[in-house]
Amino acid sequence: MPQYKYQAKKGVMWMAKFNYTDPKTHKVKTEYKRGFVSKRDAKAYEEDFLENLLIESGEKEPVRERTFEDVFYEYLSSHKREDIKESTLSTKYNIFEKHIFPTFRDMVIDEITDDDIANWQVAVKNYKKPDGSTFSDSYLRTIQSQLNTIINYAFSKGYLHQNPLADIKNMGIKDKRVEIWSAEEYERFAYCAMNYPEFYYAFEVLYWCGLREGEMFALTLNDIDFRQGLISVSKTYQIVNGHEVISTPKTPSSVRKVSMPGFLVDELKEYVAMLYDPKPDDRIFKITKSNLSKVFHNLSEEAGLDRITVHGLRHSHVSLLISKKYDIFEVSKRIGHKSIKTTQDIYGHLFDEVQRTIANDLDNIRRG
Repeated sequence: MPQYKYQAKKGVMWMAKFNYTDPKTHKVKTEYKRGFVSKRDAKAYEEDFLENLLIESGEKEPVRERTFEDVFYEYLSSHKREDIKESTLSTKYNIFEKHIFPTFRDMVIDEITDDDIANWQVAVKNYKKPDGSTFSDSYLRTIQSQLNTIINYAFSKGYLHQNPLADIKNMGIKDKRVEIWSAEEYERFAYCAMNYPEFYYAFEVLYWCGLREGEMFALTLNDIDFRQGLISVSKTYQIVNGHEVISTPKTPSSVRKVSMPGFLVDELKEYVAMLYDPKPDDRIFKITKSNLSKVFHNLSEEAGLDRITVHGLRHSHVSLLISKKYDIFEVSKRIGHKSIKTTQDIYGHLFDEVQRTIANDLDNIRRG
């Protein structure tokens, strides 16, 4: 039955009016209730009323209230869990087990309030890691995003009468600008890194080709065409639950061929010559991610540079390309983004400087 709106002192309100058959008398009756703030609420009342009638008549078993964990596993099932990469699924489980389930696992999904979420946010933001630090803004945003996914899914399925996220401000910073080094700063870093050959060549690939760490770790001799000066990116490497996992890259567009500058071709030839009996399908960089990060930060300090992440070398590569006024389509293609919009969203502020440079060039042309 349809829902109706009417004018009240507080503004527009909604009413539920529908017919039903009384399970005891078998007579048709009309249920009428006013005072709902939205059409959704009026519709939910009708659905609940009719469902309770079926339960009373014995035609339907009482529905067990869904917990947050129930909805979590239903969400995974509905999104074809078997299609989710093992590494992605492992990361998702890790975030839920550590930061979300301890608070929400056994809570009835429709009883979670905005106060529950706000209190959870305070606890997560104040959590102290073993070194005494708190979570970064980007990680807080990731945790929040995972929670939002389940709550919004539950709301879309009608498991919630209202969305508790409606008046909640998300944790973390959405548009935090990426941290980068200039080409001059990277050269200072590279000079210090030369004393650690295996790490040095890995850093060179990351900076001059803009690869992701997992893509660099997965590289084999088969992936490097020294004659053409190309690196073929077709897989990524991760440690998942203590096991090495080589899988497809982040997105289909991440599969690509990246041209190397001539000096990097020569450097990689030098590096391969240092390896002991390398096989074509052996990974050439067998250092661990934790050691790579540790050496990176130690060398950054030695070079007197601002601290950035290893992933910041990829950002720095993009910054270098943009500063040289390369077309955004070519930049996006080189770094394996799924669309130009992704590149624009992450690096859009860097193009502001390019626009200023273009304006100055045009001014010089006119003024001669």
